[in-house]
Amino acid sequence: MSVFKTYDIRGVWAEGIDLPFAYRLGRALPRHMKVRTFLVGHDARVHSAELYRALAAGLLDEGAVVTGTGLASTPLLHYTQMDRKAEAAVMVTASHNPPQYHGFKVFDASGGSISYDKGLSRVEKLLDTIPAPPSIPKQSFPETDGLEAYVRFVAAAGGGKRLPRKIVIDASNGSSGPVFTRLAEVMGLDAVLLNAKPDGTFPNHDPNPLKDESKEQAAREVVRQTAAFGVILDGDGDRILFVDEKGRGIENYFLSCLVSEELLARQKGAAIVYDLISSRVLPERVRELGGKPVVSKVGYTFLYDQMVAARAIFGAETSGHVYFKVSDTYYTESAAYALAVIVGLLAERGRSLSEMVQPLRDRYAQSPEINVEVEDKQKAMVEIERRFPGGKVERLDGLSISFDDFWFNVRPSNTEPLLRLRLEARTAEIARAKSQEIARILHG
Repeated sequence: MSVFKTYDIRGVWAEGIDLPFAYRLGRALPRHMKVRTFLVGHDARVHSAELYRALAAGLLDEGAVVTGTGLASTPLLHYTQMDRKAEAAVMVTASHNPPQYHGFKVFDASGGSISYDKGLSRVEKLLDTIPAPPSIPKQSFPETDGLEAYVRFVAAAGGGKRLPRKIVIDASNGSSGPVFTRLAEVMGLDAVLLNAKPDGTFPNHDPNPLKDESKEQAAREVVRQTAAFGVILDGDGDRILFVDEKGRGIENYFLSCLVSEELLARQKGAAIVYDLISSRVLPERVRELGGKPVVSKVGYTFLYDQMVAARAIFGAETSGHVYFKVSDTYYTESAAYALAVIVGLLAERGRSLSEMVQPLRDRYAQSPEINVEVEDKQKAMVEIERRFPGGKVERLDGLSISFDDFWFNVRPSNTEPLLRLRLEARTAEIARAKSQEIARILHG
């Protein structure tokens, strides 16, 4: 299976991802992108630093001018690229994947990521024409430290407000530990930091904050410390999951309603982008706040492009990614920025996070995402549409059908023979019954 995926490059170490691959990628990227200046960084995974140096060697041998950040979170690399005006950036990371995975995320001059459709397909073909070197040449290149500038930029989003209670930050032993440690100091937060030491073996829990086992440690600590809330980061620090003061995880669409409330108070009438598997609560709440909700296909590239097109001030994915417009030309993905905004909101309102989230959670009932292995995904979606006549049908991403009392989306996985079902309804009973009914059809 190819390591070139829909949004990035990712695979198991020594099974497609290795040092010769990184070097060849460094040779291929300048040929495709037609740019000269590259910023490169890496996460905490076991082989990421080696891949970072091999990638830089390939870039340098191709004639590029390379600057490194060393160990960094993906948002830190992205901010530094925009701040230093590098024409391209490459983050050596496999994001939230298990430890054996390694990979690369590529950003262009605008700060947008290069997906398979937007260029990685051509990079893959170029790579096939570049032979592996007999050995990886040792190359030196300058490194820059953008941490302090990034942290000061993020801290400003909190408006200088301080919380009277502790917060818990679980960096998941990823590359964002140094970022959040310094951010807590600059913002004057009374923060309990968990797993802040970068360790690519991820010894304490999986680096995906959406997994239940990844939330448990932070949730326990929030309750033990009687903290205001907690957050869990992923392996490269771009996904964030919040837990309230009771240790209960908060789905990103509910949290994004609160972020939208804070941002729309500053910029009335602005656009907010959300992915189509979000709860209906998010677009409804944006309208109530006087904003303009804009729906997007699921995925970083689609949501980022939609934000630029709508000149949106904020974008949110159900997966925990959050994006902010911070200038007329600069959009950034930043978990740390979301933390700063929520700190400012809680300090100003004087209410608990659970109090603010519960009315949003009570509006509708969500069924957990169901993944069903299906050989003929298109045939299965045709059958679903046939079995649910009379609803409003949309095909922005897979198949979405809406009725008065429930609505759902079925979309194919980009990498596996799976269909993913997301369903929401007016009551828990309807949600449970309809999700089971659709799952039976898909299994059949």
